[in-house]
Amino acid sequence: MEPDQVAEMDSRAISVAVVGHTNAGKTSMMRTLLRDAGFGQVAISPGTTRHVEGGSLLIQGEVALKLYDTPGLEDSIGLLEAIENIDFEEGRRRLQLFLEQLPEDTEFDQEAKVIRQLLEDDLIFYVIDCREPVLGKYRDELKIIAMAAKPVIPVLNFIQDDLSQVDAWKHSLADLGLHAVVEFDTVIFNFEDEKRLYQKMQALMASYHDLIQRLIDSRQRQWNEQIRAAQRAIAELMVNVTAYRQGLPSKQASNEVRDSLETKESWENKDSFHRLIRRAEEQSIRTMLNIFGFDEKDVKNEDLPITNGKWELDLFDPVNLKEFGLDAGSNAAKGAAVGVGIDAMTGGLTLGAAAALGAAAGFVWTAGRRYRDEITSKFTGNQFICVDENTLKVLWFRQVVLLKALEHRGHASESGINVAAVSDKKLPANWKNWMHTARQHPKWSSILTQDEEFFTREREKLVEDIVRSLGETGNVGDTVNADT
Repeated sequence: MEPDQVAEMDSRAISVAVVGHTNAGKTSMMRTLLRDAGFGQVAISPGTTRHVEGGSLLIQGEVALKLYDTPGLEDSIGLLEAIENIDFEEGRRRLQLFLEQLPEDTEFDQEAKVIRQLLEDDLIFYVIDCREPVLGKYRDELKIIAMAAKPVIPVLNFIQDDLSQVDAWKHSLADLGLHAVVEFDTVIFNFEDEKRLYQKMQALMASYHDLIQRLIDSRQRQWNEQIRAAQRAIAELMVNVTAYRQGLPSKQASNEVRDSLETKESWENKDSFHRLIRRAEEQSIRTMLNIFGFDEKDVKNEDLPITNGKWELDLFDPVNLKEFGLDAGSNAAKGAAVGVGIDAMTGGLTLGAAAALGAAAGFVWTAGRRYRDEITSKFTGNQFICVDENTLKVLWFRQVVLLKALEHRGHASESGINVAAVSDKKLPANWKNWMHTARQHPKWSSILTQDEEFFTREREKLVEDIVRSLGETGNVGDTVNADT
């Protein structure tokens, strides 16, 4: 073949017929490759797919691989007999004559659709339910497929099942001269298996080597981006929930203040507080499901158990001090801290201590407007509630469980992911630092609104630290109690 002909072939999209016996997992494989839970129809009953349906894999918006899901081959024994009755030696031409001679009301209507697709496409994925024994009907299917004279990749499905007979199938396929076998479980997905599928294509289709390599590289980038997007969704959720707090009146507040706040906000807020936190988790779960091409029916979501904690501002947290231009160990910071400490001993924070902090930092107290509500609460007796640490731990574990499950969930999986099924109760090494930092910045939470101080360099650094930890293996601390 001339070089220009090779280049032309290499630039053309590859078409693949996905064929196999009824209920072998063809449509589920299509869904997994396309990352599309809505593709086609999946059911236990035979003959669910009645027509040829297609989907494409893209490289930078251009179609690289066309996949065609075909109806199941139900009567391969009778089909092979009918084809072999045609008096023509060449397999491909024999299939063409078989199609030409079929009557309109043929009993092989579904099989004819499969054969037409075999003749049109460049490559064949033969999907096998390897829980089934190697029966004669499957050998007949392979004989019919071989007549199309196209490269064939046998795809062993349901390999993780206890009834799997992988070795028996590999031996039988080898006897038929089919060695480019790929294990691709549509229940328990492994991205490396998908890569091996494309690599087998490279081995069988040398003229498309560069195109397939670009496809492999593109799919790897997409997979990495999916993982990172899901990790970021978790990081954003944790910062949003940890930083969030609501104000409540204390028992020391005046009756007038307490009555107005309790009737209009307090008791409503106690319920709405929990609803907002649960809604934030639900939104994060939906985001992660969408990233991996699943929907809400794939998750068994149990309400997040929430207990409230008491939120208090640490005015002299190193991160907060930095915002005022103070070093945590400086004499100015220590002096201001002493001033606040004296005020606390005399019954409460006064504006004198606030002014002392401003003077020590060398600028006007207006820079501290972000703490206005917290300082005012010292006079009104109001309190702030937040999500306590045990709840945050449970929330973290639930998201990690979901992420791990989605990374290995194939589209033939029928069991819902139980986010409450936490087994590994270990936290990242930086957990306490993350939570303390987020706690001190209520405006970093977007649960209700995004304040002008929401997008900060410090917040982004915290989010990226959490994302980085999710991407690292073994970066965990001590085992913790996640009970609430």
